[in-house]
Amino acid sequence: MQIPEEFYQEMQKRNEKELEIISKIPWLIPATVAWMAIPAAICIRGFWKNRQLKNQLKIEREKTKRATLRLSEPKKIRPFHNC
Repeated sequence: MQIPEEFYQEMQKRNEKELEIISKIPWLIPATVAWMAIPAAICIRGFWKNRQLKNQLKIEREKTKRATLRLSEPKKIRPFHNC
């Protein structure tokens, strides 16, 4: 395991290399951000669609329950209905 001073120096070297790359290729930042936005957008869309489908499933289950209850309740017989 590295001691904190060695670790700090390695991090400084890495940061300097990254800054050098960014100074040479400045368009890399917006391109990277745009590239990372694609998976985020897909995740958000999937979450939203999943929520809509769950709500639709709840509605269909409730319709099925009500239909089952309607079929299972006894028929009401009203006397003198045909007169």
